[in-house]
Amino acid sequence: MRIDAHVHLQPHGERPPVDRARIAQYVDCARANGVDVVVFTEHLFRFREAYAALDGWWEADPNPQLAAATRAYWDDHVNLSLPEYVRLIEQAKADGLPVRLGMELDWIPGRAAELRRLLAPYAWDCVLGSVHWLGSFLIDDEAGLPEWQRRDIAAVWQEYGQLVEELAGAGLVDVLAHPDVVKVFGFRPPDERPLHRQLVRAAAANGLALEINTNGLRKPVAELYPHPDVLAAARVAGVPVTLASDAHIPERLGAWFDEAIAAARAAGYRTYAAYDQRRRSDLPL
Repeated sequence: MRIDAHVHLQPHGERPPVDRARIAQYVDCARANGVDVVVFTEHLFRFREAYAALDGWWEADPNPQLAAATRAYWDDHVNLSLPEYVRLIEQAKADGLPVRLGMELDWIPGRAAELRRLLAPYAWDCVLGSVHWLGSFLIDDEAGLPEWQRRDIAAVWQEYGQLVEELAGAGLVDVLAHPDVVKVFGFRPPDERPLHRQLVRAAAANGLALEINTNGLRKPVAELYPHPDVLAAARVAGVPVTLASDAHIPERLGAWFDEAIAAARAAGYRTYAAYDQRRRSDLPL
């Protein structure tokens, strides 16, 4: 059985209708691509309720240009109703479609209470946690490349690792998504091992899984997330892994899963984690 545990219903910069027909399209592509179960994990910033609860968090950044860019990014993406999204996935699941209900939750420092309230009303199957912003610096978007060139790379990696540790310790999520996404554009410090240790420590200390995310193979870094050394250390520490395409269109479901499975096996894994009602089970690779 193959479960794609990180799937989005809308591409960045686009707002196709999120309805039963789109769910059916994803399920059809999943079957064609050898994926048995699809876990929909739409971005937090897609939901109007999240925008209302978190509006203005970006203003804490001392750089007004970065704050304005982040506001514009959220304004561009928000278009979904959280209750309607949940009802859509729950109904498809109740009707027997091989889907599960999830969210990709962005870590916003100082806003854990608001994030907890957003999650609380719903029966999630799996919640992914991710760090995309350092303050208002969006680290994995091409618009942020000038900021990368202005900053000390080692300091960026250190701040990213600290935020991942905060996220892991907040008790909000089940899985750390694309754990070392900070490498996405190839800006790397001389020594990556401190972040590698932080990622494994954060997951192990909080009972979380790490995601093997194949989307990095499409990015400038052209690597899986996370690094093989992270996977090897995570295996020794007893940290489970999930399989994830991070697809934003149906055709990419299950992309490069053979490579992800090979990386997991090379690190010593023989099983991967699946979540249902936020309870973990282990499936053979």
